[in-house]
Amino acid sequence: MSGESMKMILDDLNGKIAIVTGASQGIGKATSVLLLKQKVKVFGIDCADSTIKHANYHHFTCNLLLAEEIEKTFQSINKKVKSVDYLVNVAGIDPKISIEQSDENDWNKIVNINLKGYYFCIRESLKMLRNGNGKSIVNISSINYRLGVPGRSIYSTTKAGIIGLTTGLARELGKEGIRINCISPGWIFTERQNKEYFNTSNKEKDKKHLDDLFSKQSLKIKIQPEDIANHVLFLLSETSKATTGHNLIVDGGWLLE
Repeated sequence: MSGESMKMILDDLNGKIAIVTGASQGIGKATSVLLLKQKVKVFGIDCADSTIKHANYHHFTCNLLLAEEIEKTFQSINKKVKSVDYLVNVAGIDPKISIEQSDENDWNKIVNINLKGYYFCIRESLKMLRNGNGKSIVNISSINYRLGVPGRSIYSTTKAGIIGLTTGLARELGKEGIRINCISPGWIFTERQNKEYFNTSNKEKDKKHLDDLFSKQSLKIKIQPEDIANHVLFLLSETSKATTGHNLIVDGGWLLE
């Protein structure tokens, strides 16, 4: 990751502590790397092993399907630090499954990782956030729930639910000075998306995907994980101290709202 899109210097982040889920790849990794560049201590959580090597990065493997695993992981973090300033919920999966092919196991897996996991990460982080100074949470949703993509009904349900979770907690946590916001990205060129859609042996198919994307976005750009990470850092920082319960759409002008 080049991190070339990072233009901000947010001095108030310096010396703070953050927890980031989904930290081994994509938006979670990009967010962790940019936080480290801002001299933030990062506790990364992922089902996969660490892909970041940095003195201020500490990795925890965790099955985010299970509330008890989340509880144990946050207890382990709490043994290392008594306070945390930021929580960033990124971890998620987006399998394409038609309603006829789906079953209860599919529903539970997608919902538990994409939505239930967010809720319990927030719940388990509250003790440490209350002791922190930053007191900011950012959840990652998606514009997908607005698009009606066939086979993505369960995924879309979870992404809409993340926005509801964000607004549902904004007043409750705001009483304690804890802010919670949401980002809804469009199509992001993560490692997995590049591999699946744009690095195939069929160059015509690759071009078709890109042309289709550019016909929808107002800006003909390939949005990178670092672009989303920059918006995450803004919402964590005191620069956005007047904002909570907000859903920030970062989609290159796809939805135009």
